[in-house]
Parts: sequence; structure tokens; C-alpha cells
Amino acid sequence: MLGTEKLYTAEQTRALDHCAIHDHGIPGITLMSRAANAAFDYLLETWPEPGKLQVLCGTGNNGGDGFLMADLAHKRGIEVTVLQLGDADKIGGDALLAR
Repeated sequence: MLGTEKLYTAEQTRALDHCAIHDHGIPGITLMSRAANAAFDYLLETWPEPGKLQVLCGTGNNGGDGFLMADLAHKRGIEVTVLQLGDADKIGGDALLAR
């Protein structure tokens, strides 16, 4: 189970994403998909048979992760509700693609 310790700061995470995208040619949507898959796998480890799932998505890239995670749940037959928080017109880039 994950503890409360932080593995990376927000600034370090942005730098890692930038390196993966710009130095190694990994598309941002691929990183987003990997994050969604990891979060969904963790959810299923914790709750192997969720009856329903509610995902809150903001306007940034973490919101994009949430949209993709909701899609994974839907494809597994899990009833899922997505709540979009914030101004949907501010969603852009990979998060908009995920949405």
C-alpha cells in the first residue's frame, strides 16, 4: 500500500515528463495512459470488484488521467460517473484528447 511520502515534487515530475516527451520521444498521451493504467490497477488491487466508480476530473493533465481511468473502468463493465470540475473550455492538449 502506498504511504503518504512523496516520491517526487511537482517540479521534479514536470521535469521528468518533459524529459520523457522531448528527450525520449514518448507522447504525452502515452504517459497519461500509463498513469491511468497504474491508478486503475491500484484501485483493483484495493477493491477487486468495485460496483461503481466516480472520477473527478479537473482541467489539467491529471484530469486527462482521470478521463482515461474512467474509460478503463467503463470497458471493464464497471458503472462509472465522471464529474468535470472547472471550466471545460480550459482543457487542452493531451487532457482534451483523453476527454
